Amino acid sequence: MDSELKSLQKRPFIQKGSYKKEVVEQLDRISDLPYHVIAQILSFLGTEEAIRTSVLSSRWRYLWKGITCISLCGANSDPDKFSNLVKHVLLNCSPLNFQAFDLACPSAIDLCRLNAWIGCVLNHKLEKLKLWINKYFYELPERPLAQFVLSCNTLVTLKLDSCFDFHIPESIVCFPFLKLLDIDVIFPDHNGVVNRLLSCCPVLEELDLFGYVDSPKVLKIDVSSSTLRKLSFGLQDQGGSWENEFTITINTPDLEHLSIEDDLISRFVLKNLVRVQTVEVNYCVFSLGLLRPEHINRLLEILKGVAAAEALILNWNTLGVLGSTLSYTWPTFPNLKRLIVHLSAFSGWTCFSKVLHSAPCLEVLILDMEGIYELYDGDKYQWNPPDIIPNCLLEHLEEIGILCFRGNKDQLQVVEYLLNNAQVLVYEYWLLFG
Repeated sequence: MDSELKSLQKRPFIQKGSYKKEVVEQLDRISDLPYHVIAQILSFLGTEEAIRTSVLSSRWRYLWKGITCISLCGANSDPDKFSNLVKHVLLNCSPLNFQAFDLACPSAIDLCRLNAWIGCVLNHKLEKLKLWINKYFYELPERPLAQFVLSCNTLVTLKLDSCFDFHIPESIVCFPFLKLLDIDVIFPDHNGVVNRLLSCCPVLEELDLFGYVDSPKVLKIDVSSSTLRKLSFGLQDQGGSWENEFTITINTPDLEHLSIEDDLISRFVLKNLVRVQTVEVNYCVFSLGLLRPEHINRLLEILKGVAAAEALILNWNTLGVLGSTLSYTWPTFPNLKRLIVHLSAFSGWTCFSKVLHSAPCLEVLILDMEGIYELYDGDKYQWNPPDIIPNCLLEHLEEIGILCFRGNKDQLQVVEYLLNNAQVLVYEYWLLFG
């Protein structure tokens, strides 16, 4: 123990008391760590925070220059000041050692500068690249993203969280090791780019794809991958109408997690989702009064395509549409064990009974009541208990979670019904909301 203490760096400070000064020895264990260990610790900090550690002591003055992960956030900074900061980091650190490069840039950043910075850090070790520009999400920059980004064959993670303009020549075979791709695109401009990217990522496991639709009449998007395990797909309109025909095909036999966000009443064709475990559906409409049978059937087709799921999250937008489906045939979820329902003021409790009947083996039910308000007698959305008790309540439901409970009459009635009929209930929890 004594030899260990002697090996530690001792840093004195003065403790004042009357006329006497006592020197107290303080052990600084962190400063005594090996250089490469400290550099690794600094890599978990933001780069600006890492630079600030240079004032701690002479030992720390240059340690930040050994960091391997660059993370600079200047979304609200002056473009010139941010550019100087990036330049300072690139000049003082060795780009050959960079493993990750993460930039959040101000809106007025020059794309020539951005492309130059990327060119400096692309090397045989770079594994993670993340770029974001603080601008209107639907606005393309004046210049395309440099093509050498697409030739960095060591990348494992690529996140382009702004709409960049880029093209992939047929001659490029990119991203042989890429496992995570997070990209924002504009359709139909980037329709071919998405297909090309997927074909160039032979080991891709996670895809986060969000598309902004620029008012085409017909749009077909194909997301096909034999390696994909997690997919988040979003589609947002930029002023089009429901008269357009949008078809999204998802063919991913190894997919385990799927999230769909759509406000265009698109038609989803789901193929080979035999291994899907967790599904979240956010199917949004701006006016339920404009719903037509074909729109309702499109949502039911999504649910049918993910009927093998073990966990399902129904967003309040989705519940709003499902409130109009009581006369339709619903799919059954034979494997569903966990269900999260975000209740909607536009559906009330109209489809809740049907949801329970469609999940005969449900074990965990979580009700989020934040989106539902107090309903009065005669309201078409109020709670009406079903004639037949759902099978899940009688045989399988073990856990009930109630979120944002206000104690309204209809909420009390639903909770009372669940507690009275859940025959194998083991656990319940509540989160009250004023």
